[in-house]
Amino acid sequence: MDSNDSFSGLRLEDCEPTDWYVVFDPAPARRWINWLAWGRFKHVACFGFIARAQTWAFFDFHLDRSRILVVGDHEADKLIGHYSIGKTVVRMAKPLGRELDVNLALGGWCVPAVAHIVGLRTCTLRPDALFRQCLANGGEIIRPEEHENEAIQAEGRS
Repeated sequence: MDSNDSFSGLRLEDCEPTDWYVVFDPAPARRWINWLAWGRFKHVACFGFIARAQTWAFFDFHLDRSRILVVGDHEADKLIGHYSIGKTVVRMAKPLGRELDVNLALGGWCVPAVAHIVGLRTCTLRPDALFRQCLANGGEIIRPEEHENEAIQAEGRS
């Protein structure tokens, strides 16, 4: 199925976030992750606001399973805080005009999964490399310690 299909007037592009917030976490979930994920960041996840449904979607790939969380706008603050406090968040705009491109995702861990969700064409394997790729492709760093509510305010929240 093409990512730009529509069904009876419902455009799929309206059912996904226009901006993704990619979360780079410096804390490993397990100690042995330090051996695999060299560098500053040890895990990556993402979330975004879906205006049509007034909901936030969170994607978090773990070794046991992927988690997709959907939370109403009125109660998303706690989850946004969980995913942003003490972490580096990069805002990525949805890529436009690449619906006919092929973007294969190899690997079964968080980095290729998140890169594929945000539409980033990359072959990076580690969170630090994905961080650099996000910045090289127009990503904007949001620093929670300097702009603690910027991720929330970006979608018109107070």
